[in-house]
Amino acid sequence: ILEDVTEDVRSVTVRRGRSRELERYQAGAATVDLDNTGRKYDPAAGTAITPYGASMRPRKAVQITADGQPVFNGVVDDWDLDYSLDGDHIASVKTTDGFAFLAQQEIQPHTATAGTTGERIIDILDRSEIAWPAGKRNIDDGIATLQADAIGGTADPKPVNALKYLQQVDEAEQGALFIAADGVLTFRDRGGLQVLSGTKFADDGTGIPFTNIEAAYGSEELRNRVSVARLNGGTVTAEDSDSIDAYGAIDYDISGSLLADDTQAQALADLIVTRYAEPLLRIDALEVVTNALTPAQTQEVLALELGDLVQVVYTPSGIGDAIDQFVRLDQIEHTISPSQHRIKFSFSRGEGVALVLDSAAFGILDTNTLGY
Repeated sequence: ILEDVTEDVRSVTVRRGRSRELERYQAGAATVDLDNTGRKYDPAAGTAITPYGASMRPRKAVQITADGQPVFNGVVDDWDLDYSLDGDHIASVKTTDGFAFLAQQEIQPHTATAGTTGERIIDILDRSEIAWPAGKRNIDDGIATLQADAIGGTADPKPVNALKYLQQVDEAEQGALFIAADGVLTFRDRGGLQVLSGTKFADDGTGIPFTNIEAAYGSEELRNRVSVARLNGGTVTAEDSDSIDAYGAIDYDISGSLLADDTQAQALADLIVTRYAEPLLRIDALEVVTNALTPAQTQEVLALELGDLVQVVYTPSGIGDAIDQFVRLDQIEHTISPSQHRIKFSFSRGEGVALVLDSAAFGILDTNTLGY
C-alpha cells in the first residue's frame, strides 16, 4: 500500500530516456526531497516520532504523479538524510525504475527460438528467472526477425545479463525499449515509432507554448561508414563517399547483431548511413512550464511518452521562415516544486525509419529513404 507524502515534498526531479540518438535508453531515475524538520523520515528518531522509520528500506515502491498523470514509477535505492544545525533537515529519496531490476538479473544459457524481436522479448520476460509480470509490459510484435542463437554461448555456456540482452534485441529492431512513466516495460518496434502523437509545440499560438528551446547543427550524430556484424554470420558495410570526402570517415559499428540474415543487416547499415551521413539543423530540446498551460494542455504534455513523434514550430525573433520539424522524444526531465512544474523534452530527428519519400515535413529534402 502506497503512502501519500505529498504534503512533505519540497522538490522532485525525474529523468527518463537517453541523452543521444544512437544510444540505448537508460534506467530512469528520480529524487524526491522531503521536509524532515520534525524527523518524520528518520529511522533513528524512534517510533514515537516517526511512523515510517521501520519501513525506510531500499526497494520500496515509489510512484510519482502530477495532475493525476503518472510521471515515474520505480523503487527506492537510497535514503539520504541531510541534517542541518539550524534544524532544516531534508530526507532525499533516490529511486530508479524497472531497468535497474533487469540489470541485476541473468538469463540462464539456452537456445532461443527464431522469431521476431517482439517474440524474443516476450520469451525472455516469461522465463522463470525473470518472471516479469504480464500486466506490467506493453510489447509490440516487432518487424525484424532474429536467429535462433545460443544465449550464453556453446563452448562454455554462461548466464548473460538480462538488460544487455534485451537491449541487443532492440538494437536489431532499431525500436525503443524503456520503462514507461507508469512503470510498464515498453517495446515499440520501428513501425510503432512512426505514428504521430498529434502534439504540436509552437510559438505562434497554434500549439502548446514553450519557455525555452535549443537547436543543434553539427557533427555529433554524423555517421558515414557503418558495419554490421551478425552473430554466427557475416559482416556487411555501407558508406557515403560524398560525406566521407566532406567530413572524413566517421565510423559506427554494430557487433554481434542477432538479425537472422545478411539482407536485414545490410538494410540496417544502409539505413544508418542514409539517416546520418549529413548534418541537419534539428530542434534539440524545449521546456514547458505547466503553470502557464491550460488544463487540457497540461494533460497532453504529461501524456507524452518516450519515442513519440511531435511537431515543433519556432520562428527565431519572429523573423523569416519558421523552423517546422517533426522530432522524436528521446528524454523527459521533470523539475517540480510546490510553486512550479517544469518539463524538459529532448529530441532526435524524426524522419521515421521505413517509408519516407521526399517528405519536407520529416526534414528530408534531397534523399529518399525506403526500407528497413
